[in-house]
Amino acid sequence: LATSSVMLVPSQPAQAAVTGADVLSKLDSLAVRFPDQTYKATMEIYKGGNLRTTMVFSMQMKNLEKQFIHFTAPGDVAGMKILMEDRDTIYMYSPEFQKVRRVAAHMQNQGFLGSEFTAEDMVMTKLSPGFDAELVGKQGSETQLNLKPKAGTTSSFSKLELFIDATVGGVTRIRYFDGANNLVRTQTRESWTKFEDSQIPTKIRMKNEKTGDETVINLTGIDVKTAVPDDLFSRRTLMRG
Repeated sequence: LATSSVMLVPSQPAQAAVTGADVLSKLDSLAVRFPDQTYKATMEIYKGGNLRTTMVFSMQMKNLEKQFIHFTAPGDVAGMKILMEDRDTIYMYSPEFQKVRRVAAHMQNQGFLGSEFTAEDMVMTKLSPGFDAELVGKQGSETQLNLKPKAGTTSSFSKLELFIDATVGGVTRIRYFDGANNLVRTQTRESWTKFEDSQIPTKIRMKNEKTGDETVINLTGIDVKTAVPDDLFSRRTLMRG
């Protein structure tokens, strides 16, 4: 989630030569500016406008390509772990059954633990490998990119609309469209906090546009200076207590 406050879209006259691919590549490169990231988070699940449950987890990432999530509360999910070894491989450990299973590709677009976030969202931390980008234009401080899956890329979405705000130097909204080109979800990134020479969103909302239900992730304890060991990202780690 780390982003930089560096301008992503040059001002005129240079802007005419900038392409959507240029801007998307810049976004990805800024996102991995801090290769090792650790933070704690809460995930609040709202149904019908009411808070149903709050989950607590810690997360560690390396180059955005590897991720390790450990749930600590509430009791029914405490001890559950998720591992992304690479963009194509996600595993989940269930403490109830003490087993590790791979998350099948066709299941990655399902809501996770009743939330509006999916396993597919984990693998979309970098967007340029899987999407072609069109630079739609700029209005005020906001620049819009439209993304479509590249040929041969499997995606639940026919199109993504990204909105980049120059005042924070990062993506503040993503709109997700299904195969019938219907808007199905909207992600918003809020509470941008100064961090070194960058600004980082510490609140991420995902809204289901069909039901109105929403999930909110709040980040705390962000650490980008401590190295995350490579051996964390293994199935053996999932089995540890």
